[in-house]
Amino acid sequence: MFSTLQEYHQAIISAAYMIILSLIPQDLVRAGAILLGFLICLHAIRPRTLMKTLQLRLSSLEEKLQDAVDSGIIRQSDTSFTNQFTRDIGKIRYMICELYERTLMTSGGIFQEIKAVSEGLSLEINSCTRDVDALERDLEINRAKILKNQYHLWK
Repeated sequence: MFSTLQEYHQAIISAAYMIILSLIPQDLVRAGAILLGFLICLHAIRPRTLMKTLQLRLSSLEEKLQDAVDSGIIRQSDTSFTNQFTRDIGKIRYMICELYERTLMTSGGIFQEIKAVSEGLSLEINSCTRDVDALERDLEINRAKILKNQYHLWK
């Protein structure tokens, strides 16, 4: 089949190259898919992205609070609700300022952001977002109670 030893070695080398070339693209595709998945996940849990969402939610809460003040809902609310709401929104504003400061300190690069994510910054931002959502829900429940009582008098 092979006339010389050199042809035999060339056939082995050629077969090895074919095997290597057939393996590399699959591994590169897998590595690329893993890298792409990692980047998508990182963007979703990136502290700066989550912080923007948190600030938008706080703005929405503050608009609803201003609307409740302007319409007299807060004035008609139970004082214990008003006091608790005031304490809670103060705590949340402080926490958001602290989280924003920590987020700004991670703006040096991707590795600092990965480190911040691994230290739990994204989880803390998500937790604070849930607190803002809960406070907004409490405000809306209070608004509904006050309006229901107002309309009940018209019955």
